[in-house]
Amino acid sequence: MIRAMMRLREWALRSPAWLQRPMRAGWRGWKKVQQAFWPLVAFPRAIARSSGEKRVLGIYHFQEHAGYLGDMMEYLEVLNVLRAKHRLRKIDLCYIDDPSNRNQPVSRPRVDGAVEFKQMMLELRALLPGVGAVLQFDSDAAFERFFRSHYARYVCWPQYHRLHSWPSRVDYMVISDQGFAYANTYAPIDRYYRDHGHLPQLSCPSEALDWARRLIREHALPATPIALQIRFNPDSPARDSNAEAWKAFLARMEPRSDVKFIVLCRREEIVPELRRLRNVVYSKDHGSGVLQDLALIQTCHFSMFPDAGFCTYPWFCGVPTIYFGREKHEFPERRFQNANGEGLRFLSKFQRRRFGAYSADILEAEFQALWRDLAAAGWSNPHLAG
Repeated sequence: MIRAMMRLREWALRSPAWLQRPMRAGWRGWKKVQQAFWPLVAFPRAIARSSGEKRVLGIYHFQEHAGYLGDMMEYLEVLNVLRAKHRLRKIDLCYIDDPSNRNQPVSRPRVDGAVEFKQMMLELRALLPGVGAVLQFDSDAAFERFFRSHYARYVCWPQYHRLHSWPSRVDYMVISDQGFAYANTYAPIDRYYRDHGHLPQLSCPSEALDWARRLIREHALPATPIALQIRFNPDSPARDSNAEAWKAFLARMEPRSDVKFIVLCRREEIVPELRRLRNVVYSKDHGSGVLQDLALIQTCHFSMFPDAGFCTYPWFCGVPTIYFGREKHEFPERRFQNANGEGLRFLSKFQRRRFGAYSADILEAEFQALWRDLAAAGWSNPHLAG
């Protein structure tokens, strides 16, 4: 219609003067009518938007939800499962951090102690497909107004009801299937796998995957790359790597020219003597960040982990892995929906968990078993080829 009006105006400008005068008056009158009635466009737009696209709303409250990097990855997989379950395209994310909120999750000191830690938590949203709006609130009241006014548009996680008010009343002794306190409960993951027999996958962004492929090409190939995380964290030493066992294992593997280990860790966790081994590459020596380390896990042949934060990422991007836990902790197993010890049903036969004390002999035996099984299956990592 606008084009038609413009053509009419151009025709009027070329017309005789006696015709231009009434045409100009009509044009000015039309503009006034448009201006007067333009606010009414809000009504048809409101009607159209009321039945618009539904989305998942991921709510993560740093002052209420207990979680570290690994917990955030699990939370993102829950959002991904809900997106797939309800056949939605987009996931909107709300991060809330109101310092006046009286709750104090166990992870709060880590968030307060290192600015970069919180930033890494936020960066992990890049693993999700279909991220839409990303909103950050420093006020519970402001978020509550947003939540109530947009509630009908969303499938919300955690599953707060419309009249929920923040600060919440949080019981950190209870793992709720609705995601309260622990937004990374495996209840939605378990239900989706039971109904569909597979999980929707997370993935690093293409830039991070390209970076990982380049590092592997320049510093590992033609050897087969294996991602290996080491952990030495004074906050929870029971979950640390057995340093002597890993050092002995890597030294034993050094004569093999067909394998190279890409070690992932924080800079303060680097063991300098491992740099002397020809089969070890530290990702931090090449400037990796959190997404680059995850991309290496996704592109390597398989990965080996202690009880560390990144150990769940292979489960959700579909690559082989071995997890070595020195103890089986009761609380995480309940969060995994595995309190009865049946195991995590969604893990493939190439995604393995081993519990108890371990030595270099055990590390080597588990490595060789997975290596042989992958070779027998003819498996190769499609993410490495790109």
